[in-house]
Amino acid sequence: MTGVPRPGLRVLVRYGRAAGEPDPRDLAVLSPQERRQAGRFRQPHRGAAYAAAHATARRCLAERTGGTPEGLHFGRLACPGCGDPDHGRPVVEHPATTWESSLSRSGAHWLFVAADGAPVGVDIERIRPVDLGVLGRTVLSGAEAAYLAGLAPEPRQGAFMRCWTRKEAVVKATGIGIEADLRSVEVRPWQDTAVVAHQAVGCAVTHWTVRDLSVPPDCRAALAVPADREPHLDLASRGGTVLLLDPALRDRAPLDAPPHPALTRT
Repeated sequence: MTGVPRPGLRVLVRYGRAAGEPDPRDLAVLSPQERRQAGRFRQPHRGAAYAAAHATARRCLAERTGGTPEGLHFGRLACPGCGDPDHGRPVVEHPATTWESSLSRSGAHWLFVAADGAPVGVDIERIRPVDLGVLGRTVLSGAEAAYLAGLAPEPRQGAFMRCWTRKEAVVKATGIGIEADLRSVEVRPWQDTAVVAHQAVGCAVTHWTVRDLSVPPDCRAALAVPADREPHLDLASRGGTVLLLDPALRDRAPLDAPPHPALTRT
């Protein structure tokens, strides 16, 4: 793909961090099932993050489909790995649209991305202690394991979460999710931006560009888009702006663009 111009792809990126109870204005646009789910969390901030993320998805997609946030109907494609319709890629079933999206939550943090006419994936994770000896054997490729082994203990946990979020972003974009063998999805954490080969049944994309997103220092986050498209990111958050870690892309991103009015509440 070097030297060949790639068609542009506008990607919406929305980030937030919840606090306290779910916002009633978010709950008002959710489906009854989503409201029930938001109420099931034992920790209120987790329910607030769930409500904020799903409400943001509805507002952003409604604005671009001509519908209303509460009138959108979401479904899922069947998982290409096992055929289960409960954990395939989410889609808007009504109104008809070519927009595709992805959501991720970790504790109080959440991310939403959407693109018109192309699958996308996003993941955010809080940095937390994990047993790299056990989990690493089921997640990391040989090259990734060697890279982490060469790091000092302090940055190693963050580097592992960098690998994890990149892999999750890719497999969520393909729709295979938890069915994927993450060891085969090599994401090159030593690079700012990596092209990753990963294919799933029913997804025409075989190569993905994965890059980190700058979120609070206690988290790692990543975005995956088709490698044959040039992403132009529409970046905003509740109370701030999401920045890219890749300096070359950061210079081209609309960092001073104000957040969407529906996303300015905290």
